[in-house]
Amino acid sequence: DLREKIQELVDKMSESNITPNGRKMVDDYFAELNKILTPEEKREGGKIMRELLAKNRESRRVKRTDINIKEKLIEIQDIISLSYIAKHYFGKDKSWIYQRINGTCVNGKPAAFTNEELDILSNALKDIGTKISDTSLLIH
Repeated sequence: DLREKIQELVDKMSESNITPNGRKMVDDYFAELNKILTPEEKREGGKIMRELLAKNRESRRVKRTDINIKEKLIEIQDIISLSYIAKHYFGKDKSWIYQRINGTCVNGKPAAFTNEELDILSNALKDIGTKISDTSLLIH
């Protein structure tokens, strides 16, 4: 089914667009699809892809008030600089990140991270962890 193939492509794009290998995998899958689809299927596939990508984008913007980030960061909050993360990974100031961590009301609504921002935060923590590990290896 065309919708399933396009959904698989969109899923691959969502999961792997962070790495060069992931992008190559998506490009290869897209090229393979292009070879087997008729011009009419390509047009229909384009419509389906736009629809699925719009849904995907919208779901990434949903505020995640169901996750207590403050609780998740409790063990490392004194070790890492949230101010550094806010500035270097989000391009924001420290008040922005603390509002989201603490669920502070902003414009009458509790501030929260979106799915996309949670991904950025997760990747920032991984990146910082890698830097710490690499530095540890250099001094040992």
